[in-house]
Amino acid sequence: MQLNWDLDSIFSGGSHSIALADFLTHLATQLADYEANLLPPPLNALSQSVWVTTIETLYQLEMRADQANSFIGCLVSQNVKDDHALKLEAQIDQLRAQLGTIWTRLSASFAQQPDAAWHALLEQTDLRAIAFHLDEQRELARRKLSPDLEALANELATNGYHGWGRLYNVISGSKQVTFKGEPLSLGQLQNKMMDDPDRATRQAAFTLFEEAWGEIAKPCAVALNNQAGFRLTLYRQRKWDSVLAEPLMRNRLNPETLAVMWNVIDAKSSKLLAYFAAKAKIMGVEKLSWCDVAAPVGQFNRTFTYPEAADFVVDNIRRFNPDIADYCRMAVDQQWVESENRPGKRGGAYCTDFPLSGQTRIFMTYNGTYNGMLTLAHELGHGYHAWVMRDLPHGARYYTMSVAETASTFNELVVTNASFALATEPQEQLSLLASKLNDAATMLMNIRSRFDFETAFFAQRAKQTLSVDELNELMLTAQKTAYKNGLAQYHPSFWASKLHFYATEDPFYNFPYTFGYLFSNGIYQQALAEGPSFSNRYIALLRDTGSMSTEALAKTHLGIDLTRPEFWEATVDRILADVDNFVSLV
Repeated sequence: MQLNWDLDSIFSGGSHSIALADFLTHLATQLADYEANLLPPPLNALSQSVWVTTIETLYQLEMRADQANSFIGCLVSQNVKDDHALKLEAQIDQLRAQLGTIWTRLSASFAQQPDAAWHALLEQTDLRAIAFHLDEQRELARRKLSPDLEALANELATNGYHGWGRLYNVISGSKQVTFKGEPLSLGQLQNKMMDDPDRATRQAAFTLFEEAWGEIAKPCAVALNNQAGFRLTLYRQRKWDSVLAEPLMRNRLNPETLAVMWNVIDAKSSKLLAYFAAKAKIMGVEKLSWCDVAAPVGQFNRTFTYPEAADFVVDNIRRFNPDIADYCRMAVDQQWVESENRPGKRGGAYCTDFPLSGQTRIFMTYNGTYNGMLTLAHELGHGYHAWVMRDLPHGARYYTMSVAETASTFNELVVTNASFALATEPQEQLSLLASKLNDAATMLMNIRSRFDFETAFFAQRAKQTLSVDELNELMLTAQKTAYKNGLAQYHPSFWASKLHFYATEDPFYNFPYTFGYLFSNGIYQQALAEGPSFSNRYIALLRDTGSMSTEALAKTHLGIDLTRPEFWEATVDRILADVDNFVSLV
């Protein structure tokens, strides 16, 4: 079984692909021609066909841009020292900025058309399936600046706002360390810090990890401050009074939903302290440190080769849902997964979609651990989400981060619970329960600390730039609050080491993870209660993620009101019930 993904079937030749170069050249020409003849005549019954063609052509151009962007992102991820790939990344960023400008101008034209004519247009058969996204773009245009100013901001962002994100990727990806005589990337060192069963190794890795990020913290702080400054300036010009306005719109969430979710978590997450105490008892320490929270415990210390992990994921998911398992098997067998553990790769894991090919690719650094296997299951869930939507019009496939974690977390739950059902020894059960509770700590505490940090950071950044020490202090405060002062040692440079803070495409790239985790747990409980018949409802829900608000999606397919605490309370309680089981086993 191959450890490297197949990219040649998309564009052969890697970063020097002639096919890719031709594709980008043709895309640039198409965008220039389209932009030169962009705005259709005033909307009425006679001009409807022109409007339909204009809109459909734009979605086709976006699919082509997404195809190239996904491919180039794969090139940069697999080798951060591929300078030609970095040039291609800058090139596709320019084309996507041009596409963004086109969307800005066309959306502004949407907003200027009479309501009656607009609604009549959306009744056209060819546009009805993407009416939700078009309405969304029209409403957003009404909340933004004039088209000329938005176009200028979009173009400036390419070499400014997004440029700081690219700089961070180079800084973080290029840093290497030597740990116990072995050269490692920071991503590889992080794996040892979080997953190694030996506490002394984790502590040593954590110390080196903090030192390494401390050495590059200043340029990271410059990048973070300037990214935030750009956003705050733009929001001020738009008269948006909250830094959450954009992420909430992007996630199709009401502020009431987000607030009630965090309130329930704040009220209930202290139960995890009993888990921390029991885990500390196993380790023979008074309190856990940062690098202990996700560490394995129990006797489930076996490692998995990549083929073993893939088979385990597929076989266990098949017992629950054959359709998901078929996709996972196909993705692994057709080399859609990059899993090799080697230096030079960027950190983290992700799944990316190739809309023209109807395929996905998964990037990760598989380290042989149970957590590594769960990461594989997680990313395959993302792939399945894109797979069941592949035949929808492109405009109906724009699902948000708030629901993007639904299928991925669902996969994790299936694999974790199937593993627990097969475990016969108490020590195995202890290990698997710890894995589930580690996820709970991440979603209810770690992610909350990220959200609290960013909220505080933007409040301070509106007044002044922040130094490394000030950023460290904000991070410590957020972690102590979220973890209920339950740790002996924290991770002050986390603001630098977590690439999500620098993801300019998705501001506040944190709370959607917690939302998706809890939302998916609720879905999983319904699936268990309903049995095999739930499969069709699940696919229908995933397919509608690009055509509804998050609250409407939950109401339509699950019958729940996300603005009320009942769903969140019941879900969190079910998750934290494992604390009692863990303490009893200890």
